Amino acid sequence: MAAKILFVGHDANRAGAQLVLLHWLKENAANGQKGFLLLEKGGDLLATYRKYAEVWVWRREHSKSRNFFKKIPFLKREESSPDREPNKAEIQTMLREFRQQKFDLILGNTVASLSLMQQLSPLKIAFGAYVHELKFSCETYASEKDMQFLAQKVKKVYAVSEQVSLLLKDKYEISEDKLALLPPVAELAKAKSSTTEQVREHLNIPASSPIVLGCGLAEWRKGTDVFIRVARQVIRLRPDVHFIWLGMGDNLYSAELMEEKEKWDVSAQVHLIPAKADTKAYFEAMDLFFLSSREDPFPLVMLEAGYQAKPVLGFKESGGIADFTRGLEGLLVDYLDEGQMTELIIHWLDSPAANREKIGEELQLRSTQYTVEAFMARWAELEKEL
Repeated sequence: MAAKILFVGHDANRAGAQLVLLHWLKENAANGQKGFLLLEKGGDLLATYRKYAEVWVWRREHSKSRNFFKKIPFLKREESSPDREPNKAEIQTMLREFRQQKFDLILGNTVASLSLMQQLSPLKIAFGAYVHELKFSCETYASEKDMQFLAQKVKKVYAVSEQVSLLLKDKYEISEDKLALLPPVAELAKAKSSTTEQVREHLNIPASSPIVLGCGLAEWRKGTDVFIRVARQVIRLRPDVHFIWLGMGDNLYSAELMEEKEKWDVSAQVHLIPAKADTKAYFEAMDLFFLSSREDPFPLVMLEAGYQAKPVLGFKESGGIADFTRGLEGLLVDYLDEGQMTELIIHWLDSPAANREKIGEELQLRSTQYTVEAFMARWAELEKEL
């Protein structure tokens, strides 16, 4: 019999770890297994989560202040957040509801949920954690106390990639006997998009121009700045190439990158596009994918790109791309070596179509190994060890 799990997440934003959890809850619901989810905060996916699970949100809205904060311009996000910690009575109510459910496991999704998980210690239920982060993110989103809790109090720790597993063993001293590998799940749309040609038309990209795609919420960790610098170098050598980054945000980092880019990209060949819910047409339009991340444990966009049977390029030591491309030559360069990456992109753009098709077919095959069915089968085996 499947364990009754209370999942714990840090928010409901549309990002990789949150989407993996959504696929998990959705599949459980399809198999008649009710889901239960505690979030620290809400986000874009909250309504969708509620379709497949009973959801509690730890932080509460200041209902009267919500509209007031929205009217204050230039207020930083952390200063304008209209939510608050629950009071003692609200915490006790939630704990009472959780006890009534008689959960077998409390499973945190990301290290950012470890702080909230510790609030659930009075329930005396076994803890598990699904870790999607590497060193920088662990240090950013979890405290030293949180990581000690992970090492000392969490019964089972599931790593999204081999590099995450090595980090947890070497840096955080997670014992090997409680570590297990649990690669993520990606939902790969099989139907061809009807708007693929519109991508070129909308961005004024000639039919003969190759497209290099990057995708992810623009931030330092994703290496959006690296992507743009490499684009500039490639365009100097191959003036016909266009680059698209899909995932610019409404933040200072994105604004600075766009401002800098405008000063040199006089031919408008680097297209910085806001994040979109439906990205399929962009992946279909590309000729190759450049994963510019400094640190990315197992990016789902890598699987989406591989599914299009196009080359997927990235940096060694940057995360899960090493797992995905293991045994394949000519896809990775030394960590953050922008010169090597420039040469590699031009190499693949100039390669015979047969070579691109051969590597693309292998990546497409590998991407199909991360289906929800494969994920659930792997979890079923891991669940036996609880």
